[in-house]
Amino acid sequence: MAQLSFNSIGRTYGEFTALSDVNLEIGSGEFICLLGPSGCGKTTLLRILAGLETTTRGAVHLNGEDFSNVPCHQRNIGMVFQSLALFPHLSVGENIAYGLDVRGVDKKARHARAEELTALVGLPGLSDRPVSALSGGQRQRVAIARALAIEPVLFLMDEPFSALDAGLREHLQIEVKKLQRKLGVTTLFVTHDQNEAMSIADRIVILNDGVIEQAGTPTEVYARPQSEFVANFMGTNNVLDVEFVPGADVIWNGISLGRPSGEMATLSGKRKLSVRPEYLQLAPVGTTGTGMLGTVEFVRLLGAQVETELTVAGHRIIDTMISDRPPAFGEGDRAEILIKLDHAWVIPS
Repeated sequence: MAQLSFNSIGRTYGEFTALSDVNLEIGSGEFICLLGPSGCGKTTLLRILAGLETTTRGAVHLNGEDFSNVPCHQRNIGMVFQSLALFPHLSVGENIAYGLDVRGVDKKARHARAEELTALVGLPGLSDRPVSALSGGQRQRVAIARALAIEPVLFLMDEPFSALDAGLREHLQIEVKKLQRKLGVTTLFVTHDQNEAMSIADRIVILNDGVIEQAGTPTEVYARPQSEFVANFMGTNNVLDVEFVPGADVIWNGISLGRPSGEMATLSGKRKLSVRPEYLQLAPVGTTGTGMLGTVEFVRLLGAQVETELTVAGHRIIDTMISDRPPAFGEGDRAEILIKLDHAWVIPS
């Protein structure tokens, strides 16, 4: 297994900065998701690790050794590209064994390894089938098996499921995670899909404009965002500019949100408060006595949840609740909004 570190990595293209001072430690056997919007630098970082891009400054270390200048074909890294890049004129088994063939492994051993991996990724008996005859999900599995055939020290995946339908994508996410746990190979997975990252990552590394905004477990980046960008990027959120008055209530836009407790009660001054929609409660006007009144603008069903969008003094507020009963409020209704401050998070300034 591989322990990996990025040390002050920078990459510029003329006047454009793709990466700026990226520092990251990755433990052996970790499954890391590089997450961020298009153009944030996540694929550039992956390509630097694969040896397909060079750094402008900084170094990459693997197991304590600097391998920044090691040619890509000597890095023993398995990579699944977004386009898959399978060879259409080769069979499933020949595609899987291609890297072994390049390395001079004899035919019998290549065939045995290909058979082993077709079974491992759930394609037993398909070694002789042309890849052109496979479904999209099956081709994804062949690409994964080909990357694993060389027994890589690192396994890299660049948005491999982006072109698949939702059901198949979720199924393959689970299968890839199970496979990674079984093999114990250190894995970096690039995605722009927050739900995908939350479902499979040991840690999520969130990039924005070439810098790391936050790195942490899915729970940490969701519940305890370290910047306003992370708070808004990781799912739906309500970020409020509030004021903490010592010994009194939290005030937002002249409205009392209630009395804080615990460490939050020691705060003072202006802060940004992150409140996830599941920690709001809607009630008929006059029920709770809260001064926060909103007008319902939109209600939509999201499978297991109902999402309600409200406006309060021109500000957009989102509430979600379990869809085990009909929505209590419709468009145009007025509602009291109660914030559960114990579940809110003050974004570090």
